[in-house]
Amino acid sequence: MPNPESGKRSRVPWNTRTRQWRYVTVPVYMAYCAVAAALRPWNGIERKFIATLIFKDDYYQPIYSQAAQVFAREIWKSSEWETYIFEWSNSPFRDQSLAEKNGRGIFLSPPGYRLTDDERLFSDAVIEIGPRSPEHARAALRRAGIPVDDELVELLISAPWARLHSAFQDRRGPVQGLERLRRETTRLKEVESAKVLHDDAPTLEDMHGLGPAVEWGRNLAKDLADYKCGLIGWNEVDAGVLLSGPPGIGKTLFASALANSCKVPIIYGSVSKWQEAGALDAHLKAMRASFKAARDKAPSVLFIDEFDTLGKRTTSDRNAGYHNGVIAGALEQLDGFERREGVVVVAACNHPRLVDAALLRAGRLDRHLELTLPDGPSRRGILKFHTGIELSSADAEMFEFATEGFSGAEIERLVRDAKRAARRQGKCFSALHIFDQLPVTEKLPEDYVRVIAVHEAGHALIGYEIGHEVSGITISKWRISGERRVLGTVETTLPEVRVRTKTTYLDTIAIFLGGIAAEMEVFGNFADGASGSSEADLNRATDLATMVEGTTGMGHTLAVESPGPDEFARMRLYNAELREQVHVLLESELARTRSVIQRQRPALDALVDRLMVSPTMTGEEVVQVLQGNRRSVVSLAKTQLRTGT
Repeated sequence: MPNPESGKRSRVPWNTRTRQWRYVTVPVYMAYCAVAAALRPWNGIERKFIATLIFKDDYYQPIYSQAAQVFAREIWKSSEWETYIFEWSNSPFRDQSLAEKNGRGIFLSPPGYRLTDDERLFSDAVIEIGPRSPEHARAALRRAGIPVDDELVELLISAPWARLHSAFQDRRGPVQGLERLRRETTRLKEVESAKVLHDDAPTLEDMHGLGPAVEWGRNLAKDLADYKCGLIGWNEVDAGVLLSGPPGIGKTLFASALANSCKVPIIYGSVSKWQEAGALDAHLKAMRASFKAARDKAPSVLFIDEFDTLGKRTTSDRNAGYHNGVIAGALEQLDGFERREGVVVVAACNHPRLVDAALLRAGRLDRHLELTLPDGPSRRGILKFHTGIELSSADAEMFEFATEGFSGAEIERLVRDAKRAARRQGKCFSALHIFDQLPVTEKLPEDYVRVIAVHEAGHALIGYEIGHEVSGITISKWRISGERRVLGTVETTLPEVRVRTKTTYLDTIAIFLGGIAAEMEVFGNFADGASGSSEADLNRATDLATMVEGTTGMGHTLAVESPGPDEFARMRLYNAELREQVHVLLESELARTRSVIQRQRPALDALVDRLMVSPTMTGEEVVQVLQGNRRSVVSLAKTQLRTGT
């Protein structure tokens, strides 16, 4: 500190009695120390220069901008409303012009921003600013008249800049600000500690409908047990996975069950919570804090929610520098110099395509598990987990139908509503309260159900005759009042990988038309459920026929087009010849399909009778019924009606 008797003017904001320095807070002074040290060679009264300060990570614009302004006002004698402080961005021309006109300026280059060659040439000095140091914290404490303590120094250099900025306000004294900061830091640590998994949390055995994810979790539990015993090294543990799926699918619950099955603590992280910490440096500090907490409790599971909101480095908008800095920080934590030994990272997202590819490379999150909505038995398992209720076969059928498309979270909400209703009624909770909360369903008449059974049996029969593998049939005897929903499904797949020829497409069209053909043979006509929506049988068969005739070169012409599926209707509308060709192809395949139904009518009738008794059949049951009732083999490989090829 300069001697006041020397006649030299002090340029250090130490004297708190001077009005100009009265509102320099503790964090601003810490930042000022770094700025003043970097610009010491240029610290001359009215000396003209333009400098750029580069920040790697420990950066918070409001703090450093104010600190640089404090420095500038002293050497350039600027008034309180004048500023010579700028931040480099993707459009810095106005700031450059102003700095060039005045011959003075301090530019801040935030983390992730890459200076151009012209910007470096424009600056008289380009200086890198390191992270805040214990010396800066001690100097700030001494200036505030607070006894220097190692604990306080650690608090000042570890807390995010944004939190320091909020704690030390102009209207508060430094002691008051420090006490508020200390209390809030203690509270946050207690909250973080409380997030460690409790003993009554679910295990992987309680997870239903998550298939491959549960199997992966079981293998991980075995590997972690071997790792703890020293039987294998950490490089043999599958320690990074990306979970994707729609909201409410159970990604967070799966992470909890995984940690409990592995008998390790879980630390919850969230990209949105990291972002709430403040600017980029605070964001990165929050991210590093989550990884550090997981390393401190290793072996452990670090769950990161909303992982797809980290952004991509391929974007070129105004926030590109920010996203680049965040991605770089995440990469450093996943496999940087500080290895994450003992930490299994489970990242969850709704849109995996938005995740930067570098985060998914080997050694990082190199395994991707896509979670889908639970099927009927899985939904019953979720219900039993939350209620302990085992449904009867009749109730299970209605429950599965009414909850089709429900996620695990929606079933949990349904259970909450049912338990609340039971409490309001003063009754013991039972399955009746569950069904009271379900959408209103009505039982279908038997003749209506038989139409559905004939339709689905037709699909299964044609698929089997063509050589596809039938995985099963499901029909419903219920429907949701006022809602249009698929009431029957058949799953068929090719038994092996094959090249796709015209025959492949024609066979698929025949399967689409199998339900219509069966209805026409049994009832003389078909119901409107086979057409109308984009997923209806006749619509899908028509689009596939349009692709054969108009876009693949397999129809009347070798000329091909490359429209999307949503343009097929427009092609038929404006090309009468194409529409006619599609009609002829569909008519030919319908005739072929009906001939098979006619020949194998006993097998069709036997399958329908079985479905009327048992609305759900496995693939093995379907094959058993067909093989026991079909007539002599019908070849579907015979010459087809020519359609222009």
